[in-house]
Amino acid sequence: MRKYCSSCFSARLQKFFSYGFLVLLMVATVADARSWTDTQGRKVEAEVVKVNPDRTVVLKTGRGKTVAVSFDTFSEEDVEHLEYLLSRKGRGKLHAVPWNEMNEIFGLEIWQDDLLWNDPTAAAAERMKMEKESKTDFMENHRAYPLGKVKVLTEPVYTTALYGGPEHVESLSFVFLNKGDIPRSEKGRSRPPSAREIEASGMRVHDALAPKLGKPKRDSLGKDDLREKVWRWDWNGHAIMLSLQEGKYAVVRIMPGERAECGGRIEKVNDDELRARIASCIDRRENGDVVIRNIPMINQGPKGYCSPATWERYLRYLDIPADMYLLALAGNTGAGGGTYSQNMVKATRNIISSNGRKLKEIDSRPSLDNVSRYINMGLPIMWRLRSTPSFQRTANNCTAVRNGKEPKEKKSGQKEDSVGGGHICLIIGYNGQTGEIAISDSWGPKFAERWVPLPEMQKVSRSSKGMIVIRW
Repeated sequence: MRKYCSSCFSARLQKFFSYGFLVLLMVATVADARSWTDTQGRKVEAEVVKVNPDRTVVLKTGRGKTVAVSFDTFSEEDVEHLEYLLSRKGRGKLHAVPWNEMNEIFGLEIWQDDLLWNDPTAAAAERMKMEKESKTDFMENHRAYPLGKVKVLTEPVYTTALYGGPEHVESLSFVFLNKGDIPRSEKGRSRPPSAREIEASGMRVHDALAPKLGKPKRDSLGKDDLREKVWRWDWNGHAIMLSLQEGKYAVVRIMPGERAECGGRIEKVNDDELRARIASCIDRRENGDVVIRNIPMINQGPKGYCSPATWERYLRYLDIPADMYLLALAGNTGAGGGTYSQNMVKATRNIISSNGRKLKEIDSRPSLDNVSRYINMGLPIMWRLRSTPSFQRTANNCTAVRNGKEPKEKKSGQKEDSVGGGHICLIIGYNGQTGEIAISDSWGPKFAERWVPLPEMQKVSRSSKGMIVIRW
């Protein structure tokens, strides 16, 4: 490489640009070349070799010649590009496919530059037209349910989820054809998709990515009921991972490359840090309420996935990545939310253990003693119950009175029925003076904290293994 003294610099650059058009005509295009324009409008095609902190760039022409050039030599547009390259120094070579072309490939405005991980989560969600689901002191999540009416990577997508930490985006996922969503045929008929159709959906997504991003790496993730076949492309610090679980779903996840190297797990918070964080979430109020804050709200959505949503809320509270949609499919949840509890326990046990946590089933009904024991540790309790209209009215009325409002006698917040169906929610607090328990349903913010007298809870609680906690 040549580097010229200031007295020779101008003359050398003039020669460099003077022969620019000749170079373009005489040699093949450089693989990662760009057409550069100087302040006088002259053009040359050359590849960036290195961008230096002193605002010079080393360029290489198609003939193999290299020269160090000052930023000030170039047009305003080129200077902006060079400053951008300088800002991403240390992140490796810029991928040949630019970020705006990636947006075109996906058919969605995901990126505003070549790095998603420094974008504020809310801003990224707004670009992608995703509604905020929850925000705590430690995390933020947004979700959308296109239900096959929108295409991403040329394929109908059924749900999208965006997850962030306290400030920036951490991951993004798209669920394509899956056994839980039943697409309608051209004749208006509907039936569950076959394993072959789900795989074909995934392969069409593969074919949308491979022509631009090249041949993917092959891998597998998860264990047992959560094992997936994976195709992975790497782009500017993003791992774009197409996953297929046979007969269940096709999904694309986008996450930082280093997280993908750890099997999708985030950097584990050690037990001491987690205990300290959980302890900070215990809110002891003047009226005697003891309530756990910062549990993310996951709305069970149009399919009524109350059990998977409740599991995701607990897992994410403990800093364990999870997606209720995929938990639902792994746990064989049907549309409308029907999940056999042991299926969900089985599906999540490996996730929990691989993140250094333990699942404990409590073989008793709620009491002030067993509820306060775990709430005082900062651990919510997953509670299985028979959700009757009477119980829901009681919860609504008790909460209204606590908030200084008139109780509502008729509407329960749930579809009226005569028997009541199986349900699961979180126990998040208690009041030892009033004998009331705080519950949180995965039905949106209005149901994040409701209060119920303990005797009313015991009437509808499951007697065997009615409560579950996750701990270290």
